Amino acid sequence: MLHFSCDLCGHPLGDRRFVVKMEVHPAFDPEEIDEEDLDADHLQEISDLIEEMETNGKAELDDCSSKRYRYDLCPRCRQRFLEDPLGRDALGRLNFSQN
Repeated sequence: MLHFSCDLCGHPLGDRRFVVKMEVHPAFDPEEIDEEDLDADHLQEISDLIEEMETNGKAELDDCSSKRYRYDLCPRCRQRFLEDPLGRDALGRLNFSQN
């Protein structure tokens, strides 16, 4: 039998659990081409990447792949999530010293 715990508070979940599913993906239209794309020197960009790989052994590439997340929440944490899904209130409560 599977046992679930809340991914926020860690309490064991019984029959009342809620599932949050999120997907993060790039918000650009690959079919849309503008003047800047046409004017860019793509061969030079590829040459620069190859040169960087040869010098450093790796290239700095942005990870633009889609990511999917799934969380199990208890009723209390579900309500907290629904009230502030991006956690903005938590960021406002941080107090940094004036060093």
